[in-house]
Amino acid sequence: MKAAATIFTLALMLSASLFAQSSPDSLSFNTSQWEKKLFSTKFDKLLSTYTLGSSLKFGGRFDKFFVGINESYNSTLIQTTPKNIKDEQYFSFITEYALNSFMSLGIMANNDILSDNRKIALNQASLLNGSFYTKFKPMERVFITPSLGYSNNNQIGQYDYGTIYGIEGLADNLALADMNISSLVKFQNEDISPRKNALRLFNASISNDLGGSFGNVLGASFYQNRKDFYFSADSISAAQFNIINNIQSRIESNYFVQDRFVYSKPSDDFSFDLTGRAIWRNVDRDTRYRVLSNVSPSLFDVRVEEFRLEVESNYMYHTTDFDGSFRVDYSERDEKHVVKKISETNVFLQEERIKSYEERVRLESQKNNIAEKISLSLNGNFRLSQSDFLSISLFHNKLRYDTPSEENFDDRDELMSIFRVLYIRKLSPFFDAFLNLEANLNHIVYIFAERSSNNNFTRLLKLSTGGDFKSQVINSKNTFEVSANYSVYDFEDIKSNFRSFSFRQMSMQDSTTIRLKKKLAFTVFGSLKFSEQGDFNWTRFTGKPVRNLEEIYFEPKLNYRLKELSLAMGIRYLTLKTFSFQDKIKKRESDYRSLGPVAEITLRLNSRLNLRIYGWYELIRADGLRRKLPNMNMQLNWEF
Repeated sequence: MKAAATIFTLALMLSASLFAQSSPDSLSFNTSQWEKKLFSTKFDKLLSTYTLGSSLKFGGRFDKFFVGINESYNSTLIQTTPKNIKDEQYFSFITEYALNSFMSLGIMANNDILSDNRKIALNQASLLNGSFYTKFKPMERVFITPSLGYSNNNQIGQYDYGTIYGIEGLADNLALADMNISSLVKFQNEDISPRKNALRLFNASISNDLGGSFGNVLGASFYQNRKDFYFSADSISAAQFNIINNIQSRIESNYFVQDRFVYSKPSDDFSFDLTGRAIWRNVDRDTRYRVLSNVSPSLFDVRVEEFRLEVESNYMYHTTDFDGSFRVDYSERDEKHVVKKISETNVFLQEERIKSYEERVRLESQKNNIAEKISLSLNGNFRLSQSDFLSISLFHNKLRYDTPSEENFDDRDELMSIFRVLYIRKLSPFFDAFLNLEANLNHIVYIFAERSSNNNFTRLLKLSTGGDFKSQVINSKNTFEVSANYSVYDFEDIKSNFRSFSFRQMSMQDSTTIRLKKKLAFTVFGSLKFSEQGDFNWTRFTGKPVRNLEEIYFEPKLNYRLKELSLAMGIRYLTLKTFSFQDKIKKRESDYRSLGPVAEITLRLNSRLNLRIYGWYELIRADGLRRKLPNMNMQLNWEF
């Protein structure tokens, strides 16, 4: 009998071995995802927006019992006219009793609530369900769990009730011959007439050591999720079918196949991996109640079909003085929007329906697209000496985007190149200096004349330097950066509404901490930014300033530390000025100043309890108007 159970179990789990590996957290009744004990809360008040988020995770085993709780609550209040209030609450509870080493019994409950006072399609929803389950463990690291329960589902004020049932299984890193198999199976139905929700999930991976430091990992998966949604019915549908809300079914299906080949040997400086995958994705929509006599293009539902092919290769070389890597990524994507025909026929409306169908096909075919992308990246880190470090990186990406429809002129080619050089010099045991150079080139070319006025070339250059000083008394980090962004349109002389422009910026940042006494320190953070935006002519390399911006931020604080408790008080100063140019005369456009006290409290206990309260009070003067504004941020994380 035991042998028969083992054979049945292996047959069930190996049937899923054709599918890719997925996290056990995808399973509803896997208690390992409940074992973490954590409480966290965050409150943030910034300008006119208030946000509160709290979560509690608790799980523990008490003799033969296991109890787990997962609670999450998020609330947002925006002080506008009218006020916007959005609340989300998710609660889960599980308890399990182990009858023996082979079987366990359990109960699981979920309660989710969504409330939004905005007039949007889905602003009120709730879900309450409970399930009884039996967990079988026919062999080590293998679980099979059937379940049965009841569900209460509410959408936009309409309540549906029904049964929820399913089965799930897990084989966690199962050793078979010279292979390791991990697989996951989940089947779930929620019959809440007139709606129906369903989930199908089959995932697995097979890893094999080929010998000689070669390995192979084969994975595949199937995922299908059906959700039925209510939406307000139009007057004609409501009268004909005697309904208040119509129903749309959305079925998303994903298929995934991947193979990864790896070479890695500790004694060899060279290693590489090669990965190929194919992905199919379909999104099918069905409207339940349709008035066939009301013929229009919107009468027909649409199915989206997407196929992706991806190949990745990564080559790495490592020595004591050099780390290098070269990576190549290639992908293709084909997306089609297919209009679904209606099986019902009416000879009196057949010609009109055919015209509406062809019109919907014409509109949806404009969304069809084919994309092809290839990326190359090269990275090298050189340890020139004990005091010198050099890093060079290069990235190049090409995108080709095609639309088969003759009415869509969005066909284009995009090229992007990024080059970066970083040099770090250790001048002394206390001071490190760096020099960083970056260049970013982006070119977009539309194929057809209808969109070619958008052709542009963007060049971004950035140079930064700075240092990091560390001693027993002073820690200081300083950065100075200049950058220039030039966006040039190819045909701006033809299209006056497209003008090339430049954006230049100079910024400085300083973060310094001075230790005055053992428990007392003075910290200061400051930044300066000067920006200029203007019209630009690349051929002459001349520009005409249009707008300037000056930003100054300064925050000095006095810090007092008492064991795990840290207290800080100081001043927060921010000024932001914008200027415009009229007839080459610089005029102030806006003036924003903020000044006020700032305070911070930080508590850290045994790396398990972290509390941070940061707040500041602003006395604001903006364009001659004065106002006061409090702001606060509070975060608490407790692993117990």
